[in-house]
Amino acid sequence: MFDKDEPGAPMTRTQYPVPKNPGLQSLGPQSLGPESLGPEAPVVAPRVAVYLPAVALRGYVTFYYFVTVDEPLDDFLYPEWGNVRFALTGDWRLEMDGYGPEPQVDVLDGPTDRCGRLTTAGAGRVVGFGMTPLGWRRLIGTDADLMANRVRTLADELGPPGRALRAAFAADASDAPGVARFDALLTDLVARRPPETPVLIAIDRVLRTRPADVPQFAAAAGVSMRTLHRLCLRLFGFAPKRLLRRQRFLDTLGQVRTAVGDPVREALDEAYFDQAHFYRDFRDFMGMSPRAYFTASRALMARAAAAQAAAGVTLSFKLPPASV
Repeated sequence: MFDKDEPGAPMTRTQYPVPKNPGLQSLGPQSLGPESLGPEAPVVAPRVAVYLPAVALRGYVTFYYFVTVDEPLDDFLYPEWGNVRFALTGDWRLEMDGYGPEPQVDVLDGPTDRCGRLTTAGAGRVVGFGMTPLGWRRLIGTDADLMANRVRTLADELGPPGRALRAAFAADASDAPGVARFDALLTDLVARRPPETPVLIAIDRVLRTRPADVPQFAAAAGVSMRTLHRLCLRLFGFAPKRLLRRQRFLDTLGQVRTAVGDPVREALDEAYFDQAHFYRDFRDFMGMSPRAYFTASRALMARAAAAQAAAGVTLSFKLPPASV
């Protein structure tokens, strides 16, 4: 299922045990709502707050998130771009193909094309932010493929050491100081780091138009297929063919998580031939069937989806304001 030219692609996929939720027996809309988590969902639901960054940062940072859980959690993360996370309290652990389960304290997560399993042993609080591909390039400054599907301890990529930032967030009495700290820190970084090159902006822009295949992608970006391959690895972390499949899947998943009615049939991307085509991609990227995923409790992800929708955040991303 993986492209041969994708670096580090595993030969098999980890099959995670799905947190069962017998209260959900179909793929109907109730499986997407934060209020319909079934009898095995946590008694005290996770609390998720999502904040948009300062306007000048919105092409680089997707959103800030502040999450608190009061009891053990077992949930999934879908494929995403890079993240910075600080576990302020509790024992947070992440597992995905070739990684973990490992404690998450102050970590830098690279872009992923697979599902991760997130667990806590009890109560805890975590804060962090997501980055767009151009945001990773501007804020972290390394080639994305070097960190694709990888996690490591945050050092001084953001300036202050990760442990010092975690201590500052842990001392906050509310979310507001943390949001202000993120804005100030990241605005300063953007101002001090070199701007994006025109060719990377062009490739980023073309990806949003959903090119049908790699030759069309290269032609629209005005580069050779060889150059496109090299620059996609640098900017996004994945080879062009894998990247196009990933984006098609995430576009549909972004609609499914908030769809009304049949969450697959009504939101199926036109690039999919049929449901079976989508189901194959779902198993590839998520390591499970759609039914297994949507009938799991997903206590955290359901509330995260609701919070993101309320803030106007989707699974897509924007260009830096100066590049629009």
